[in-house]
This record gives sequence, C-alpha cells and structure tokens, in this order.
Amino acid sequence: MNQYQTERRLCWCYGLLAVVLAVSVICTAIPYNHWRATLDVCPGSWLDNNNCGCIFFGASSSQYFTGGHNSYCLYAIFAPLPILVYALVMAFFHMYRVCINNIGLYEGDKSTGMEEIEGETIVVTTRTRVSQSVDGVIYCWIPTSSVAAVFALYNLIHAAIMTDGFYKTCQQYRGYLVREVRASGDQATVIHFRLACQAIFDFMDYIQKDAPNSRRGDYINTGVSLQIALIASWLGVILWVAISIYTAIRAYKERGVLTCCGN
Repeated sequence: MNQYQTERRLCWCYGLLAVVLAVSVICTAIPYNHWRATLDVCPGSWLDNNNCGCIFFGASSSQYFTGGHNSYCLYAIFAPLPILVYALVMAFFHMYRVCINNIGLYEGDKSTGMEEIEGETIVVTTRTRVSQSVDGVIYCWIPTSSVAAVFALYNLIHAAIMTDGFYKTCQQYRGYLVREVRASGDQATVIHFRLACQAIFDFMDYIQKDAPNSRRGDYINTGVSLQIALIASWLGVILWVAISIYTAIRAYKERGVLTCCGN
C-alpha cells in the first residue's frame, strides 16, 4: 500500500468519522431536549437545583421517574465536537492531497528494463518513489498516529459512558413500568427479563406522564434514536483505531527517513 492509497483510505476514514460523530451528537441531543423537562423532577426544593433531566442514568423513585444529571447528556452531546472538527479538517486535508496533488500515486510502481553488462543481458527492475525531500507530511505520521490513538481512547470513554447510561435508564424504567401497570407474576418477569430495551423505551414514549408545567410535544422514538447514537459512537472508536493503524504502518514504511539510520 503506497502513500496515495494510504491517504485515500485516511480521507474516507476521517470523512466517515465526521459523519458518525455528527449522527451521535444529533441522536443524543433530540431525546435530551425532548425529555429534559419531563424527567427533571428530582426530590427536594428548587434551591437544590439538581438538574436531573438527562435521559441517561435515569432513576425510579417512589413517586416519579427522574432523569440523570444534565451533565451526562451535555457531556454526551458536546464531548465529540472537538474531535469532529479535527476529523473534518483532516478529511479535507487528505482529500486535497489525493484529489488535486495525487501525492504518492506512483510510489511503489515497478518498471522493468533490459541492460547489457559485459556482454550479458540483465533484467533491471526499478521502483518509483516520491521524493522524500519535498513532502513534509512523512514526518507527521508518528504524531498523527499518536493523536488518533489518544482520540480512540477519548471516544471509547465517551461511548462507554453513553452505553452505561442507556442501560441504567432501561433497567430502572423496568421497575417503574412494573409499578405503573401494576404487573405481577409472569407479567413482571416478562418486563424485567424478556423485553428488550427498545420495547422499554417504547413504553416510556407513550405512558410517561408530563411533569407539572412541562409538555413534551409530539412523540419520538427514543429507543431508536439512542441506539443509533450508541452505534455511531462505537463506530467512531473503530474508525479511530483504523486511522491509528494506517498511519502507524505508514510511519513504519518511512522509518528510513524518520530515524537517524537514513537510507
């Protein structure tokens, strides 16, 4: 895989990364905005200012179903934005180099010729290589790989927190649902152990009552929106790992220039 192929793959990876991170942000922001007034019914006076309107890490109390602290949702929405901007910049950078400059397009191509030396015909094979002295990007492979690895870890933590919050809300709402529909016996068992989280959030969409002085407006599919956000966030982790691997491989191929050993 020559430099042109590497940068073309990086262009696709960074572009897809920007898309999936944007999807994650949007699909988290919609349920948060939809539910924050309804779920913000924390016990205590208004002086406590608990701000528990987040769809993640919800909790079933004796009277209400409350959301998690708003900081969880704000983190889920705004944490991907810096790496989304970085991914966009890198996508346009590699797109420019691949589509306009054709950097490294013929690197690694072989050409074969015949030469006669001391009366003997010898087949000579040469390999075309882009001049290393004019392309400073080769010195950026190691830093870029390191940055991608750090962002993969950053995105992994973000995805893990969202996933944990999703399942915590799902589990807590199971108990709340059993109490609301007065289920018992096999009905309670089905709700606790057989219904998927998608079904639990479907119940939430239709039976969760509005809090006093709040109105949600139209129904949304909370379960689908949150699951799309989770899938997009985990895809972002995979893409960061792929970018780190591609750039690390390229750095290894350029080790003759990147180290003191030279050619």
